Amino acid sequence: MNLETSHQKDELLEMLWRLHEFYELTLPAFHEHDPTGVYQGYLREFASNGILRLEGEQIILTPEGLEMARGLVRRHRLAERLIVDVLGKRPEETEQSACEFEHILAPELVEAICTLLGHPRFCPHGIPIPEGSCCLESRKSVESAVIPLTHLAKGQAGRIVFLNTHDNTRLQKLLHIGLVPGTWVTLLQHYPALVIVVENSQIALESAIGDEIRVVPRDISHSDDYGSIR
Repeated sequence: MNLETSHQKDELLEMLWRLHEFYELTLPAFHEHDPTGVYQGYLREFASNGILRLEGEQIILTPEGLEMARGLVRRHRLAERLIVDVLGKRPEETEQSACEFEHILAPELVEAICTLLGHPRFCPHGIPIPEGSCCLESRKSVESAVIPLTHLAKGQAGRIVFLNTHDNTRLQKLLHIGLVPGTWVTLLQHYPALVIVVENSQIALESAIGDEIRVVPRDISHSDDYGSIR
């Protein structure tokens, strides 16, 4: 199989996943999204290879087909998240690079990227990222320990685990000021505004934003004197 054929089959699997996710997985919907018939032959091949079944107008992905499509979509959306969050690109600039990434990322590298990014739940376009085993394991191990930033006690530090916001503009702002997964923050003040210290800089936040920043707390220890802040 040449590289172009392999990529086209991957693109078909992604299209079938999106139909399953947003539209309906039927032959009419498939033809609507493949008006030139580029993927028609591959669809029949997938049916003969056990990746899907055709029952009347219904297209049914087999467990094997679902897993293949899910993995491709997960790699693509994580690649988009990496390009935006780490490389600083705009969401609309991610498609071509993400398509290239998804074909070459090894499974262990995908899990490493997901962990690095704090197991993000959504791509930069607000579409859910299929979970991987690393996400499930992380949730089990830290679920009971993770709390909103606003729940820290005054003078207590916490390590950011993930940013639980669906607002992409807000997400980019938080990342820009250094509130990224893995960063330690110290809470100085709850009211009238939330005030935290990040790498020796004081930052004021709305409480609603603080609720979206999830941290693993560290026990209160002897804190520095931060002057008149109460």
